[in-house]
Amino acid sequence: MKRCSSAALILLLFVAVGAAQAALLPEALGEFTRKSVEPATTPDKPLFDEFGFEEAETGVYETNDGRRAVITATRYYDDTGAYSAFEWLRAPDGQAAEHGKRAWKGPDSTLIQLGNYLVEMSGDAPVDEHVELMLAYLPKIRVTVDPPVLAYVPQADVVPGTERHILGPVALERLAPEVSPSAAGFNFGAEAHFAEYRTPAGPTRMLLFSYPTPQMAREQVEQMYKVDGVVAKRTGPLIAAVVAAPSADEAQRLLAKVRYEAEVTMDYAEPKRHDDPYLLLMDIAVLCGILVLLCIAGGLLVGGGRILAGKVAPSSIFAAGEAESVTRLHIED
Repeated sequence: MKRCSSAALILLLFVAVGAAQAALLPEALGEFTRKSVEPATTPDKPLFDEFGFEEAETGVYETNDGRRAVITATRYYDDTGAYSAFEWLRAPDGQAAEHGKRAWKGPDSTLIQLGNYLVEMSGDAPVDEHVELMLAYLPKIRVTVDPPVLAYVPQADVVPGTERHILGPVALERLAPEVSPSAAGFNFGAEAHFAEYRTPAGPTRMLLFSYPTPQMAREQVEQMYKVDGVVAKRTGPLIAAVVAAPSADEAQRLLAKVRYEAEVTMDYAEPKRHDDPYLLLMDIAVLCGILVLLCIAGGLLVGGGRILAGKVAPSSIFAAGEAESVTRLHIED
């Protein structure tokens, strides 16, 4: 019985440790104490599974004076998936906030993206410092760079609240069902950014696809040309596609705003010490001085040692030999 009880206790300990490591939300946020926590689900499973949804957790926090906050933390596979979910979930009538990598404060809640996490807070907001501390200790967080395609999205005349990021067929069908997944080429690792633009002819939808290489984009743009109602343009690894444009001229003007500029990074080698002639000469002079000092020290060591050996042990091989008599020629005679 004792062995069984010990085994059960160890198993319970491991389960408790595993549960503590798996928790996404902290037990307290300053004055706010967590009263309950439970797994959460996404509002649209097919769409958010496409974004790389992994797990979510909702916690209810309260203070002693009756304030209440509800916080949901959602982890995605990578930064791009969390950014895509952020674009789909943020309220259209809101404003940017100062939290994490990007944050959006709506009328009822605040949505924060940091790395592969989305954190949504509603109710009474905790102190900003405590929120930042919570974000810093999110488990299994991965912070990477933003999708490169965002650098080439035209921002002039964008209809607020229409931007979305697309990672697969589900999101594409919701926004531009005219474009088939085979024409988009998601099997090549493509992703796209969607936005509506104000034009004199009316709102115009544009998709900006990004591919790993320009060769893939060159092959895929041929498929895009075959789609009815789509005007497309390739630039580098990007394909800009205007869908069901109210005016062909406005579509061309919008496509002209997309320009890909390749960045070439030259190899850079840190300069070495011997590349400077002055330092090279100084190093040579210092080395010669060290060699001279070593020679003098070696001579003194050998000579002094032989003299000392001659006094201490005259018959040893280390002692200096007796000076031989000098042969004189007596030339003066």
